[in-house]
Amino acid sequence: MITFTAIADFLLYTVFSYLAGSVVLKFVPEDKKPRISESKALLLICVAGTALFSLAPLIELTVFLENGEGWIGTFLTVLLESGNGHGWLVTVALSLLLGFAIYFDTSKYNQAYYLILLILVIGYFSHVASLSLWSGFASHSLHFFFMVIWTGVLLHIAWFSIDDSNWARFLSWFTPYAVFCVAALIATGVFIMFYFVEPESYANSWVLPYGQMLLLKHLSIIPLLAAAFINGFLNKGRLLDRTWLKVESLLLFFVFLFTAFMSKQAPPHEIHHTFQAEGAAPLVVLLKGEQSIPFDASLDWSVNGIVLFVIGILLLSMMVFSSYRQVSSWLPFLFGTGFIVTVYIGLMLNVSF
Repeated sequence: MITFTAIADFLLYTVFSYLAGSVVLKFVPEDKKPRISESKALLLICVAGTALFSLAPLIELTVFLENGEGWIGTFLTVLLESGNGHGWLVTVALSLLLGFAIYFDTSKYNQAYYLILLILVIGYFSHVASLSLWSGFASHSLHFFFMVIWTGVLLHIAWFSIDDSNWARFLSWFTPYAVFCVAALIATGVFIMFYFVEPESYANSWVLPYGQMLLLKHLSIIPLLAAAFINGFLNKGRLLDRTWLKVESLLLFFVFLFTAFMSKQAPPHEIHHTFQAEGAAPLVVLLKGEQSIPFDASLDWSVNGIVLFVIGILLLSMMVFSSYRQVSSWLPFLFGTGFIVTVYIGLMLNVSF
């Protein structure tokens, strides 16, 4: 079920980003963005996906609670008597309103209103909000908001722009816009992380499945930021080249995927207790062997680990240098992916618990 709900979350982030990008670009004058091919049918599919993919946690809870009493009866109980169920009902209602707004071409303000309400619903029923209602609600809502309005515009321009008109004018506002969104994402992300992992326990949390996904998420952000830097600054004086925008969006999907799987793991509020309940992450067992309490993460340099670090830095450098050449989008994407893999394994080989 973890894989099922994590993939559902990944798809939820994707469709929500597409919807947010569509709404944001409606507020941008035509002479400050490339021409974009947008399908109303695809927008409505994404609206339906918002309701459908957010149903996954209810299905997971139903499967967990069902005890021979019938799946439908258990599902209705979860739907009508749990906070997650109430949140999904509100999500469905707002999704219908947003779908009608898109179908009947109502004003951009109307569509933005329903989209923001959906974001607030996601923030209100988030895990962090259950720990600290108002600060958790605010931080998660802001984090999700900045994520989708940045990634949504990126997805539209990377995959659905049909010419290079107004490219310089587009970058003149999108570059500072993206920088601000990324800064806000990092700030709110760190704030949320401290609800689950104390700073001094960050390395120790890598023993756990949650900590592994958190580490992979952080590593995947590095090549993503490199691609964003290339698009925003190194390619600023050139014509529109969707190659690098596609690279950035593909690397973004890694962040979505690791975030989705991380959110389904038990948070390490108290690492040793979580370890007793969950055990070590499979990747830790594979690379480091079985682990036992107590553990204290520390650097333990190895030749293989150092070599992998060096390879990772070289791959990231090659990714940046390839922006000066006409290359297939797959090549810098593979460089970025290789950086994540090699630095992750190198770090695991250089850490002892």
